[in-house]
Amino acid sequence: MHKKINTIISFYKFIKVEDTNSLRHVIFDYLEELGILGTILIANEGINVNLCGGSYEIELSKKFITEQLDLGLIHSNESNIDYQAFSKLKVKIKKEIIKVGLKISENDINKNEYLNPKQWDNLLDNKPIVLDTRNRFEYLLGTFENAKSLDLDSFSDFKEKVIESKRLDKKQDIAIFCTGGIRCEKASVILKNLGFENVFQLKGGIINYLNHNKNIDSKWKGDCFVFDDRITL
Repeated sequence: MHKKINTIISFYKFIKVEDTNSLRHVIFDYLEELGILGTILIANEGINVNLCGGSYEIELSKKFITEQLDLGLIHSNESNIDYQAFSKLKVKIKKEIIKVGLKISENDINKNEYLNPKQWDNLLDNKPIVLDTRNRFEYLLGTFENAKSLDLDSFSDFKEKVIESKRLDKKQDIAIFCTGGIRCEKASVILKNLGFENVFQLKGGIINYLNHNKNIDSKWKGDCFVFDDRITL
């Protein structure tokens, strides 16, 4: 008997959301009818989506959410698995779609500088500061060659730890990364606000990098922790 192949998808968008409660109900009802499981966070600053289900149903879900918020073209990380990565469907309203104590807008992240996996590798060859914005546990499971950790318990400590760090040169190129890209959106804004001049982030995060480097030697070493039943990639 063949196992059902599911698609797992993650995407986010910083965009002004006025009526978070109405949006929550509309999205939950639609996804529940499709049999989609996963977690969606909605805040006035945007939406953060992590879902799993049949490939056709996931396609419908992405289209529906995109249309509800007029998101336009967005980057998403997608992969196929032969099990369900989530146990239930949760659509929650939060103060931030990624918690760090800083609300940002679409205008803020429009100033961020992104690198695709190939550009990322090229930059790493030039020996920039490579900064892992994830927590201590994630860093110890796996990271990029020569990456520095801020020894975070949680991402909420990021700004404080950067201020405390004496190892970061504000004039040197700094390459930052996280699992799927969303933490780096806020990390980039924080670093620039603190006076760092040349901040570059890995587009789509580690997941996108690994998807593009499946069969070749890469600069990633170890496992990548993910926030669903897969645990690691």
